[in-house]
Amino acid sequence: MTLLLVALGAVGLLAAPRRTVKVAVFPHVPAISMEAGGQAQGFYVDMLKEVAEREGWDLRFIPGTWQEGLDRARSGEVDLLTSVGYTAEREAYLDYGRTPSFTVWSILYAHPRAGIHTILDVRDRRIALMRGDVNGEHFRELCSRFNLTCAFREYGSFGEVLGAVAEGQVDGGVTSSTFGYSQEARFKVERTPVVFSPFDIYFAVAKGRNPDLLRALDAYLSEGRTRPDSGYHGAINRWLTPQEKGGLPPWARRAGLTILGLLALATAIAFVFRRQVRVATAEIRALNAGLERELAQRRRAEEQIFHVASGVSVATGESFLQELVKHLAQATAADVAFIGESIHENGASRMRTLAVFAEGGPAENFTYDQSGTPCERAARGELCVIASGVQEAFPRCPLLHDMRAQSYVGAPLVDSQGQALGVLAVLHRQPLASPVEVTSLLRIFSARASAELERRNTEGARALLERQMQHAQKLESLGVLAGGIAHDFNNLLTAMLGHMNVAQMKLAPESPALPHLESLERIIHRAADLTRQMLAYSGKGRFVVRPYDLNHVVQEVTHLLEVSIPKKIALRFQLAPSMPLVEADAAQIQQIIMNLVTNAADAIGEAEGTIRLTTAALKVDRAYLEQVFQGQELAPGTYATLEVSDTGCGMSPEVQARIFEPFFTTKVTGRGLGLSATMGILKGHHAGMRIYSEPGRGTTFKLLFPVTDTQRVEETPQAVAPALARKSTVLLVDDEEMIREAAAAVLESLGLSVLTAEDGRQAVEVVQREGERVDVVLMDLTMPHMDGREAFQAIRRLRPNLPVILSSGYNEQESIQDFLGRGLAAFLQKPYTLRALEQTVLAVLAKQA
Repeated sequence: MTLLLVALGAVGLLAAPRRTVKVAVFPHVPAISMEAGGQAQGFYVDMLKEVAEREGWDLRFIPGTWQEGLDRARSGEVDLLTSVGYTAEREAYLDYGRTPSFTVWSILYAHPRAGIHTILDVRDRRIALMRGDVNGEHFRELCSRFNLTCAFREYGSFGEVLGAVAEGQVDGGVTSSTFGYSQEARFKVERTPVVFSPFDIYFAVAKGRNPDLLRALDAYLSEGRTRPDSGYHGAINRWLTPQEKGGLPPWARRAGLTILGLLALATAIAFVFRRQVRVATAEIRALNAGLERELAQRRRAEEQIFHVASGVSVATGESFLQELVKHLAQATAADVAFIGESIHENGASRMRTLAVFAEGGPAENFTYDQSGTPCERAARGELCVIASGVQEAFPRCPLLHDMRAQSYVGAPLVDSQGQALGVLAVLHRQPLASPVEVTSLLRIFSARASAELERRNTEGARALLERQMQHAQKLESLGVLAGGIAHDFNNLLTAMLGHMNVAQMKLAPESPALPHLESLERIIHRAADLTRQMLAYSGKGRFVVRPYDLNHVVQEVTHLLEVSIPKKIALRFQLAPSMPLVEADAAQIQQIIMNLVTNAADAIGEAEGTIRLTTAALKVDRAYLEQVFQGQELAPGTYATLEVSDTGCGMSPEVQARIFEPFFTTKVTGRGLGLSATMGILKGHHAGMRIYSEPGRGTTFKLLFPVTDTQRVEETPQAVAPALARKSTVLLVDDEEMIREAAAAVLESLGLSVLTAEDGRQAVEVVQREGERVDVVLMDLTMPHMDGREAFQAIRRLRPNLPVILSSGYNEQESIQDFLGRGLAAFLQKPYTLRALEQTVLAVLAKQA
């Protein structure tokens, strides 16, 4: 016996005690309330019982008013609150769950004789609110926005609010949608069209207490809201799904039996009362018909509550919009319901549907022009209600004709900044019986749809920005690599060209070696062309920028284009008669044209086809650039456009995503930088590109070049610099020894004295040491220890009038940006020939003389 008691005691010690969770209850049918027998009921009670069973809780429900529940949560008398809307004041003493438990909105009810039909009718009226309720706060804010003064009276529960309205103590009262729709029939009140402020409600606990309760409830809600067969949806459906109620109320049956008994008695007593009996019977029938209509209206209202709650409470995701339009169509008894987003295509405003519900099920999406449709009015931010004759009101709208619509109601969808996103609309094939009711429902659904559309757009924009940044970073990295290689390669070419030019000078004209050196010079210049392509890809390839007419640039390359493509392909030109000038490097633009035309010919292949080059002037605004040239840094204004279109095989989206990668090709023999160099050239010209292509339907490249007001000045050939009166000294500064040797040999062959330095620091020391002996400085831009910019400033401080010639493998615009207005004597582009070096140095020395 002793051993048994010890064993029982050990088991008792090991058994974990169940946790008691105290839950605040207030009269909020059907969400949560206390029934007459003292038991808690409602869909929140069903949810909590399911979680309590899973977590091992004992639930204890504490009844009271809503305000008492808030006070008890703050003092710790209760552990958990339901139906809590967010406010900044409550956040100071409450912690909210992460996942909303439900979505509700606010409804204004009125006394039947109050005459309240719009928000403007509440001016100077008595309005009942529940104490501490968010719906009441929303109504106060709404009145404040409309500058309406009201006499507010506070009550302990929503039931007291509607009771005060029914008894005439106040003119109107505000309740939540869940309580109002389920309980309005118990009170002699009228539901007004003033429906406002949808908001989410949460479970909440006292600040810093019971976080484990919220974690368990968040897990339950996160799982349950996404599964239609979950306990969460089961609880909602049990309390919000309309219940069939057969027959008449008990009092009606009793009244009928009584009247029938009287009729039988009257018939037996006297035939003279037959007429009165017929009248009484007719009244009973009318009463029965009225009761049936009332029951039908009740069922319809309950169905609406269910569909509204289901439609706006669905969790976000791919199926959200389809579920929303389904419940919208069912709540409004619409034949068609759809949600569409506004888009711009080829300068026209169009509507593209995202979800369509028609003929009792989901339907395919479609796109249509907004012009001449009721959606055009709704998209401007106006609620559009056409109760009947919508086809006659909008005769140019084929959508209405195809759907056989007789009525239309459309609500604008706007984001948090007030920008129009799209339209939510319902169509009926019969005239609309109750437009006010449909409009109120549409407002509720549109608020939720706007939030979801804004969320989707934000996520889409974020994903697009990330892709653009990754692409830009990849191109920038490759551009830096290409630019560095081109710079070093230019140094090699400069040294090769210098030594070769000296060799050419020292050979006799009849030397058999001269033709080979001339061939070598051509090869070096072709290699220089390759470095220019690499610099173009890096975005630093604008070498000779002048004002040009785009038509002339195209015409100059016409012959080369014609001989570069097969005879079966027709080359067509559609050039605007008058074009504004653009600042461009003509050779680089012609390279772009060659690349695009060559690619177009490859796309057409052996078949017959057409390549068309079109120019035009185009004035664009910010909206057009963001829509068509998204992600490109272009400013609104006037542009010269060049389009190259073909009738070839077109490109898939996958190919379009890679065509600007270096060495990417779809051709067997393709190689080189190709379109990647094209993109670099456009970047260097602050130009933009848009590609239109579909497999089997050809491709169009549209280029935008910013126009300039600068007028073109015809160049005059430079006169050969005169011979110098005395022998001059050149300070040659370059970190590459082979360039110093080659350039020194060239300069000495011109009869000049040469001093050398391998970086900017040595150059400054030479100027300090040699003083006035140095007549001109020829200096590289990129050097270690002290680069050309720093050395230039130091030399200027020592000898302000000493001319400095800057040399670089990068283009002139890029290189001399920091020297503008500081007296730079000249710029020499690498690789340079003996002739270019002679002309530049002697011209600078001649100016000094």
